[in-house]
Amino acid sequence: MSLIVQDLDVSFGPNTVISNLNFEMKSGDIVAIIGPSGCGKTTLLRAISGLLKPTKGTIVLDGENIEKQPCEQREVGMLFQRPVLFPFKDVLGNILFAYKRKKDANMDQVHSILGELGLTGKENQAIETLSGGEAQRVVLARALLTHPRLMLLDEPLSALDVDLRRKIAHEIRSILKARGIPAIHVTHDPAEASIIGDRVLHWKDLQSNAETLSEGSPFQTQMIWEPTSDTANDSLDKEINDD
Repeated sequence: MSLIVQDLDVSFGPNTVISNLNFEMKSGDIVAIIGPSGCGKTTLLRAISGLLKPTKGTIVLDGENIEKQPCEQREVGMLFQRPVLFPFKDVLGNILFAYKRKKDANMDQVHSILGELGLTGKENQAIETLSGGEAQRVVLARALLTHPRLMLLDEPLSALDVDLRRKIAHEIRSILKARGIPAIHVTHDPAEASIIGDRVLHWKDLQSNAETLSEGSPFQTQMIWEPTSDTANDSLDKEINDD
């Protein structure tokens, strides 16, 4: 797997969030990107995943231009700052959303990942009873079962206390490395970046005028969470159709 992001621009109306950004990573690479809140890190991940359309530039995954592909065709997994879980389903039900149809579920793989993430015995547990760390493990399990070509981690540990954040950071790195899944992890925490990443990059080094750009307009803040609702609605529609 290789990823090349070249001359990427992302704007919301008159506000430029990313300008002339260039970035490359190789097969099996885990890259951590450090930058302050609001600098554009989330916007970069959303452009790579297909949750938003860049204004200009190319995104090449495994030699294929994907910037115009819908997100569901890119085979890119993403973990958000806030776990995207469905309260009407238990732990196992949430994990099985990885499959388009329930009859396609590989239960051997499911139970293997449950064990690997310390979730064995919690299959029937209600989502609202999970700790923050357990909730992110459920989301990670679901993402891994989709066999992504690339994993994007949008500060999924930011709401956890420091000790748990470090522990899960080690777990995430170990799991991704064992499966050979490349990943981009964005954070403002240098210690977390050094745990997860093979390489640590600073946002200001990815684009020449990064310090002059801002991601803080009300419209852009709304955009961060809007596709989460779309994802929930799509998954709910799929569940109803499967039943």
